[in-house]
Amino acid sequence: MSERVPGFRLDRLRRLTDDTGAVQHALYALPNSHYGYSIDDQARALIVALKHFNLSGRWGSLDLATTYLRFLNYAQMEDGRFHNFMSYDRRWEDTVGSEDSNGRVVWALGYSALTGAEEDLQMTARDMLRRCMPWLRRLEHIRSRAFALLGLYYYLRTGPHDPSARELVAEHADSLVAVFESNASADWQWFEDILTYSNGRLPQALFLAYLVTWNRKYLEVARASLDFLLEVAHGNGSEYVSLVGQNGWYPRGGPCARFDQQPVDANGLVDACLAAHQLLGDRRYLREARLAFEWYHGRNALGVPIYCDHTGGCYDGLEPDGVNRNQGAESTISYLLSYLNMVEAGHLALNEITREKRRPQLVVPRLVPLQPSP
Repeated sequence: MSERVPGFRLDRLRRLTDDTGAVQHALYALPNSHYGYSIDDQARALIVALKHFNLSGRWGSLDLATTYLRFLNYAQMEDGRFHNFMSYDRRWEDTVGSEDSNGRVVWALGYSALTGAEEDLQMTARDMLRRCMPWLRRLEHIRSRAFALLGLYYYLRTGPHDPSARELVAEHADSLVAVFESNASADWQWFEDILTYSNGRLPQALFLAYLVTWNRKYLEVARASLDFLLEVAHGNGSEYVSLVGQNGWYPRGGPCARFDQQPVDANGLVDACLAAHQLLGDRRYLREARLAFEWYHGRNALGVPIYCDHTGGCYDGLEPDGVNRNQGAESTISYLLSYLNMVEAGHLALNEITREKRRPQLVVPRLVPLQPSP
């Protein structure tokens, strides 16, 4: 795999980030300020920045982490929940963010409380997460619960004796298991009647819940659902991973959408497979993690790279006729997070590009004769 993987670069994330946070969307490689900011992007970017700092020791990444955490702190309301969307002129565009967006912030805060490179950063993240506890019990959506489980796992690793957090882990994990058991059948080992987005986060969350509780039921459901997800990813008999496309998803008994495959879903699959490999010791899951990561580099349904080596960014999706050439924050952050998690797990070298490569100058003649109009 090392021959396929370019060196690691944060160039694109830095260009997407201004003094407020990471701009949400892009017009090709240009940050598109018309769409402002989202806490989803700040949360995932915070994890990327801290992982990179802890792996590389580069202080610039800690500066990025501070920017993203500052945004999230400003987004938190008195009841502990968060706004999501902010316009480019710094006005909130919602009353409260969705459950999913709030759950992703809990994930990032838990990770920051454990791995924040400075004590003050860790304490800030811990305090913010504790303010979330009252509404965490009221989460209803399964992916929101999964994101929260990721954050609670990391938070509990910081060492606090927090019975309420442990209770929340069991409560949300039990809920996921109950939904799975009420919906799954021999030929459909899944939580819902449709496969949609961020599918890998569901088994990943149960793997981590098992590490908190040692409830083997969580481990069994995590493995069964991940195996089903991998079966779908290779449903056409391919050696490459084919993600469930957003253009129709995969309803039970219906066709699986092949396109508008999303980088964020590849990231979820990488992380779930890495967790499965670590807990179960089955090298098949390591192979699947590598295949999911190679999706970014052209081992996919069209054989085209989703990662852009020129910019250090990631295209926004795989479509029937190629890639969506916009390089927004979610896509780029998903790629960077996948890369760093492979490094962190010991299956990839950081191989960081730290010096700007010289490019040949483009010389344009002053005058060029053009063909006359017909």
